[in-house]
Amino acid sequence: MKKISIFIVIFLTFSCSDSKRKKEPERLQIKEKGIIILKSKQTEKSIFDIVFRKIEDVEYFKDFQMNSGTVLNYGNSEWKYASSVLQNKNKRIITLEKIIETGESQSKFQILDTLHINNLTENEFISIGICEKNGKVDSRIITIIERPENAFNLETFSEIKRAWKANFKTEKIEKISKIKGIRCMNESSGI
Repeated sequence: MKKISIFIVIFLTFSCSDSKRKKEPERLQIKEKGIIILKSKQTEKSIFDIVFRKIEDVEYFKDFQMNSGTVLNYGNSEWKYASSVLQNKNKRIITLEKIIETGESQSKFQILDTLHINNLTENEFISIGICEKNGKVDSRIITIIERPENAFNLETFSEIKRAWKANFKTEKIEKISKIKGIRCMNESSGI
């Protein structure tokens, strides 16, 4: 009886440890300067790894339409960041992108962060790059604005529903909790 119990314990030990090994992804061993580096065979590029010229060329956005794009700047910062708004039915994706100088006449871009917005109402729209807070222009501000009935007569919009800001230090899009004092230019004013 004792031999059977020992056999079962040994059998279960090896069975369990073998099943754990199977769950780990396959790995490649690469030897560099005497150091062994383990890399997954199943590495798949995310949208944050891709450098592109046109965002429509990124596979993830193949079913989206480009609505707008702008270069972002604030204070003494260099022109290193851009933003795009992509739309697919009721879904919109706003990107924060790093501008990558290639030495060629056209720059390339890399996505740093995204903001997903779903189900805007017919009276709501997104504004990027043309806003100010407390009288100070800040192209990093992203807003959802409720369009008033007299929209064409207004020079600025102040009915801000939600707002975010591209943080150049963290390279993330962050929510602005206090939206009072945010106004955005009406590009259609007087048309």
